[in-house]
Amino acid sequence: MVNASTGQKLSSTFWIAGGEQAADTKRHAVLSAAAEAFVQDGYGATTIDDIAARLGVSKPTVYYYAGGKQALLGSCFSVALDAYSHAVDEDALRGATGCDRLRQVVEDYVLITTTVFGRCLHRVPDVELTPEVRDRLRAVKRKVDARIRDLLRQGVEDGSLRTADVRMTTFAISGAMNSIAQWYDPDGLLGPGEIAERLWDSFSEGVRPR
Repeated sequence: MVNASTGQKLSSTFWIAGGEQAADTKRHAVLSAAAEAFVQDGYGATTIDDIAARLGVSKPTVYYYAGGKQALLGSCFSVALDAYSHAVDEDALRGATGCDRLRQVVEDYVLITTTVFGRCLHRVPDVELTPEVRDRLRAVKRKVDARIRDLLRQGVEDGSLRTADVRMTTFAISGAMNSIAQWYDPDGLLGPGEIAERLWDSFSEGVRPR
């Protein structure tokens, strides 16, 4: 049995162990396998049998820990949405200037996007979601964009950033970060941290005060 997140073998005792923490770990393993399948094979082509086969478990085991295919997709999206939402919470931001805080948001956003759940969120069409999950997806996107706009304005006010059009700059930053999910390769030459650093270098050239 293989952990879809790490590629490491899961022992048979993994699925036997009890307790609330063990159940959460097993559910996460199922969601990771589902997200990987949705990213690699597409939502439409993926079956519960495929997900079970990735983990070496029975089909009822997948249903028990995560439900049917649409529920699996919604849960995969929710993992990423929780992370994105937390990354732009006021309490999560550090740094004294708008520039420092924006850099943190960019770096955290890229790190989330390169996870299997982030890639699943950006690569699976939202038409496959329930209305509730789709509404939350749009709400979190609005929250992220609003935070980027606020930090750009803060940076302009404190002199750490420069932009003539906050709205346009927000679109450019968001678009560049979201596109990473389309080309990122976990086995590629650049790791998530390096991608985040290079992306920020590109952004900072455009918004650095002159």
